Amino acid sequence: MPVNKHMLKNEYQKLLENKPWYEMEKHFDNLPVAEINPITQLDINTDSWTQFTLDNFDLAQQKWEIPKKHYTENSNRWATINNDMGRNEHNTFELNYGMNGDCNEKLKTLLGAENIEKLKADPDTILMRFIVKMPGHGIAWHQDDAGSYGKFFPNVKLNKDMCTEKGQLKRLWFSTQEWKDGHAFQISKTVLSNWNKGAVYHIPFGLGHASSNFGYSPQYTVSFTAVIND
Repeated sequence: MPVNKHMLKNEYQKLLENKPWYEMEKHFDNLPVAEINPITQLDINTDSWTQFTLDNFDLAQQKWEIPKKHYTENSNRWATINNDMGRNEHNTFELNYGMNGDCNEKLKTLLGAENIEKLKADPDTILMRFIVKMPGHGIAWHQDDAGSYGKFFPNVKLNKDMCTEKGQLKRLWFSTQEWKDGHAFQISKTVLSNWNKGAVYHIPFGLGHASSNFGYSPQYTVSFTAVIND
C-alpha cells in the first residue's frame, strides 16, 4: 500500500478481493497453540537500561519492517505481506541495540552474571537485542528463524531443531520497565500486558508473535537468544 496518501476506494476493494493476509493467517492458525507463562524473574534496574540507550545511541540500528537478505524465504514472505498491508517506517520503526560494534558485550555486562545464570544461558552463545519502540510503532506479526543470530555468529551451525554443537538455542523476551498503558506483546494466541519488569517469557522458534506500543511513552524490551541449559 502506498505511503503518505489517502486510500482510494479501488485500492481498498482490491485489498479485500486479494486478501494478501490469507496465506499468513492460514499458516499461523495451523500452528500448535503454546501455553505462555513467565519462566523466571530477573533483577532489572530500569534507569540503567534507559541510560544505556542514550549513552550508546550511535550503536543502535534504526530499523523497520522490510524484507532482508538474512531472512528465510518464509520470513521475507511475511514481511512482504506486512508491507502490502501498510506496515512501513512510519509505524514499525525501532531503535535496535546489539548487532553493531561491541554493543552485545555491553548489554551482557549490563544484564550481569547473576541474571545470565538465572536464564541458564551459555554466556559465549548470547545475542541480545535491546529494542526501543516509540508510541504508534510496533513489530509486525512474524516468526523467528534465528536469521540475525546466524548473521552475528556465522560459524555456528544450527540444525532444523535449532540445536547447536553446544546445545539447544532458545529465544527469550523480557521488558526492562514495568508495564505501561498501551504496551502489549503477543506470543502464539496469548496477549501479554500488565507485566513486571524482568519477567522472562519463552518464544518458541516458528511461533507467531508481535508487539505494539499504542501508548504514550517509549517501550523498552529485550530479545535474548542463547544456548539454554535447562
